[in-house]
Amino acid sequence: MTQRGRHRAPGRHARPKERNLPFLAAVMGGVVLLTGSAVVQANSSEQPAPYIDVVSMAIDGTVTYNVRNHDISTSVVTDTEPIKFASTVNEDANIAAGTEIIHTTGINGAAEVTYEVKVVDGKEVSRTEIGRIVKNEPQNELVIRGTGDAKNLKIALQTAAETTGSVEGNMNYAKLFIQQEYGWDASEFKCLAQLWTRESKWNHIARNRTSGAYGIPQSLPGAKMQSFGSDWATNPVTQIKWGADYIQKRYDTPCNAWQHSQIHNWY
Repeated sequence: MTQRGRHRAPGRHARPKERNLPFLAAVMGGVVLLTGSAVVQANSSEQPAPYIDVVSMAIDGTVTYNVRNHDISTSVVTDTEPIKFASTVNEDANIAAGTEIIHTTGINGAAEVTYEVKVVDGKEVSRTEIGRIVKNEPQNELVIRGTGDAKNLKIALQTAAETTGSVEGNMNYAKLFIQQEYGWDASEFKCLAQLWTRESKWNHIARNRTSGAYGIPQSLPGAKMQSFGSDWATNPVTQIKWGADYIQKRYDTPCNAWQHSQIHNWY
């Protein structure tokens, strides 16, 4: 009997009762592993496999493990990557406010970049740069931002001059220039537009294969335009100024020059 005489002591060979315990425990140093309602003795051979973070192992190159059933590899690769150009903005009071002109076009550079790449089971888990060789330096962009009075004709003309190079830009400048310099109105510009569209399509590097006439006004020879600037071969502004001067001296107005061109196919 027990001390109080109310309960019988268990027999020497009595089996301990198994209890359902709703929690998990790990086997550590002989402690019983409890999983759900099952009881596993500490000396049982059915112990769970330890958890191994294979990805972390692969990234941590200072530790080496023998991991089964995982494919871990390291390789070195070299890629060509762009070096982005920087952009600088300069303000100019001679350009109309609200206008931004790309003075120098930005061009990306290039570099050969070498990486150490670690892969687990065919999937890249890390990439570390270990070398870089610059092949081409970037050309930085320069933007001119206008702050001047757009209603000022001089500023408007300078703004138009900075945007020449395209058909639209060349025509815009010519329209403003002939109005300011010669007082030619919209009807005269219409004649000029038709004349130089026929001659060169407003292309400042147009060259006639037969005669050698050059530029927007098709000067023959092109070097005649040098009297208005040494950049006559590449600058639409120089060509337009020379062409307007030529028309004024020979025909008085663009419409007279256009009429002559329609009759004789030249002016």
